Amino acid sequence: MGFLFFKTGKEKERAERREHRHALRRAESAVDEVDERIKRMEKDAEVEWEKAKEATREGKSAAAQRALTSYRAAQVLATKLEQKKWVFKQVLMKLETAGTDSEFAKALEMVNRVTNINPELVEDVFDEAGDLLAEAGDADKFWAQLYGKEIEGSKSALQDHIPSMEELEKNLQEEVAGKIASAAVSPESLEKEL
Repeated sequence: MGFLFFKTGKEKERAERREHRHALRRAESAVDEVDERIKRMEKDAEVEWEKAKEATREGKSAAAQRALTSYRAAQVLATKLEQKKWVFKQVLMKLETAGTDSEFAKALEMVNRVTNINPELVEDVFDEAGDLLAEAGDADKFWAQLYGKEIEGSKSALQDHIPSMEELEKNLQEEVAGKIASAAVSPESLEKEL
């Protein structure tokens, strides 16, 4: 014969708080993991950039093109991860803020126990509050429209942050040409010629 255990109110609250803490820790860990992944991608991108420079110096255009493509792909993916991390943090903040609803409800419940309320006054106040909240909702819709426009602009902004392949190739050629020119005039190269 088994025993049925029922949790008390305090035990339920304690379990909810523990679960809340664990969820927040997991969310923070997810952000940290994404940060680490972005750092690794940036390191890998730098390696590809160096490969592209070396291949260009050696006249291996196909290898330089592959390295540039890998470099740009890493930059695009890192930028996308940054954007996802930002959205995740925004949603997390909203959820944490929404969690205050239960705290407010508990506080109001306690106040309700000790307060005599005039129902007509309360109805008038909440009607007025409802009107204000409706106006706030309209303002939120306006902000959401502005956000949507900004996000649309950010899709093309990726191109603003990450150069096109043509720009990367030009930058690579300029950087390699600059190093070759400086190496041609360096004291070490003059000594070799003598």
